[in-house]
Amino acid sequence: MLINMKNLDKDIIIFSDIDGSFMNHNDYSFEELKPFIDKISQISQIIFVSSKTYAEIIKLKKKLKISFPFIVENGACIFFPKNYFKKIKSKINFFEIGDHIGCKISKFVSSDYKIRLNFLKKEFNFKFFSEMSISNSKKITNLDSSNLIDSKKRMFTDPIFWQDKENKIFDFQSRLKDLHLKISYGGRFIHVSDNFNKGKSIRKFLNLINVSQNKTRLTISLGDSDNDISMLEITDYSCIVKNIKKKNLILKKSTNKYYSESIAPEGWKESLIQIFKKEKIYF
Repeated sequence: MLINMKNLDKDIIIFSDIDGSFMNHNDYSFEELKPFIDKISQISQIIFVSSKTYAEIIKLKKKLKISFPFIVENGACIFFPKNYFKKIKSKINFFEIGDHIGCKISKFVSSDYKIRLNFLKKEFNFKFFSEMSISNSKKITNLDSSNLIDSKKRMFTDPIFWQDKENKIFDFQSRLKDLHLKISYGGRFIHVSDNFNKGKSIRKFLNLINVSQNKTRLTISLGDSDNDISMLEITDYSCIVKNIKKKNLILKKSTNKYYSESIAPEGWKESLIQIFKKEKIYF
């Protein structure tokens, strides 16, 4: 592996969505990326930013043998390994769970959404993920039983499976706006949130890095769905991984964006190799 030493002075941070970006949407495959992960994790932090839960990402990190921070449930909370910071100036919104410290971004916990939105079922046909049976959840997600159980361990959000007419989603969105809530679209579900998204959680993460580590940095993001746009818009480089079920995402930023030719997981590696070449980081 040949690396331009100039770039080692930078803290290279890769923010990545998981489903459809790192993993294949259909079978959740990523095994072919392991050798590549082993290499790039030596010179960069790989921060997963996903709609997945704490339990799901912990399991994935163990398989990949990485110990970086990660962001769960579409930006609702950032989790850091306990030894990540030498000192945290303020412990407001921080809590401990397992071997990690959580920094909560969301105002709510998962049960709040059902309480606040159940009355809308009189007007719209939808189900919360927490309400769906195991068998129906399996059909929609293609997850096996073990991973499905982990996906149900939601702390901050409760995704919605839309069963109504497509055009009614605009009325639903309007009603949510009245409640100071908003929606974003993932691969299979609609995600409702209050004051958070992936982009805001990344900004919070980077501010904490500035306070605690004071490093110059190069940021890269990878995503494939609407709920990734807030993340893709704010990093130095943005990689849109091909999604065969959707049109390519349109970003406002005009530079340093790359559209992969392959779907995940190949598209994830393809995108990063292009960025590394541009930055003269060679493997």
